[in-house]
Amino acid sequence: MPASQVREEEKPDTDLLVSELLQWAEILDVPIADLLEEPQNNLSSPIRERAKLVRIMKTVKAISERTQEANIGILSEVLVDQLIDLMPELAEINAWNNVGQRRSLNDLGQIAERSISCDSIISAMRD
Repeated sequence: MPASQVREEEKPDTDLLVSELLQWAEILDVPIADLLEEPQNNLSSPIRERAKLVRIMKTVKAISERTQEANIGILSEVLVDQLIDLMPELAEINAWNNVGQRRSLNDLGQIAERSISCDSIISAMRD
């Protein structure tokens, strides 16, 4: 799903079909009621807990990558395994970024600033 469509669908005045709501409930793994009513504290409890686990995993992976001490490396690997037991999707999570600044949703990446024409790609392929 393109990011532009996601941004459009998250606007409060957007009318969504029930089938689209069901699809979002399945993707986010939350009850559809959480999508229909405004939550009291921004995120439903399951999503908030999952977000916390993701942040913890990012921190543990960063510790694991940067440590010079064997004992801390072993402890961090044990913690990674325990977190994956709690939430298997965490196996795909990477450490926090070392350098650089994250882009906002409105910022464009390097590809937008250094665009090339399709004609130049086609002519390069012919050569």
